Amino acid sequence: MASDRADSVLESHRTSLLELIEDRNKALNKKNLLHRMVYIASLRNEDADSDQIANYHENLKKNLESAQQYSEHVSITGLLLVYTKHIVHIVETTTEMLREVIKDSKKNMESSNGIFSQVKILVVSHDIPERLYQNWMFKTLEIQSARLDSYDSSESTDKIVLDCLIQLLKLGNHVAKIPKGNFKNSFDQLHSKVPDLLPQQAMLHFLLEEDDCSMMTVKEYLNMYEQPYDVVLDSELVWPLPTRLFPYN
Repeated sequence: MASDRADSVLESHRTSLLELIEDRNKALNKKNLLHRMVYIASLRNEDADSDQIANYHENLKKNLESAQQYSEHVSITGLLLVYTKHIVHIVETTTEMLREVIKDSKKNMESSNGIFSQVKILVVSHDIPERLYQNWMFKTLEIQSARLDSYDSSESTDKIVLDCLIQLLKLGNHVAKIPKGNFKNSFDQLHSKVPDLLPQQAMLHFLLEEDDCSMMTVKEYLNMYEQPYDVVLDSELVWPLPTRLFPYN
C-alpha cells in the first residue's frame, strides 16, 4: 500500500516554472525570451570617426540577423551612444544574439586593429516584458570632457552603476515618447534637451578603470557559456556515499 502511494507521487505530474513560462509565451505568440544588455567601452583611437563606429555596429547587427534567418523575434534593437572616447551600447535581443555581440566585442578588443581597448558589461536583464527600443539607432555626442580622471564620488561602484542604468532607462522612456513626426529633430537635440539623462564621459572612464565585481568583463560573461560547469557537492566528499532511497531526495 505504501509502495503504491510512493509510485503515485513519483508518477504524478507537477507543473514546472519553465512550463508556465512557455505557456505564457505561447499565449503571447512569443517564440523567444527577450533580454537586454548594457555595456560600455573605451575607444582605442580617440580620433575615430563616429560614423565609422556606428556603421561597424550596424553591419554587425545586419550580419547577425541574416545568420539567424531574420524575424522580429530575433531582431536586434537598442541605442548606441558614441562619445569622443567611449561608447554606451544598449542591446535588446535573444540570449544567443547577445552572446554573439559580446563575442564580437571580445574579438575586436583583442585585435590590434580593433576599435575597442576595454569593454565592460553593466547589466544583463533577462526575460524583459517588452522592448524599450523598437529600432536600432545611434547618437553621436560631441561632448568634450576636460579631465576624464576628475570624476570623484563618495558613492560605491555598484551605486554608480545603478545610477547610470537608471539614466539610460529614463532616456529610453524619453525616446519612446518622442512623436514620429518630430523624431529626428528631437533625437538630434538629446544633449541639449535632456543632458541629465546622458551618462557623463568621466563616469564611464571611472567605471572602465575600476576593478569591481559589480561589473562583468566580456571574458567572464563568455566563460559562463563556454566553460564546463563543474561543482563538487558536499555529499561527494562524504564516505560512505549517502544512500538515496527516492529519486527526488
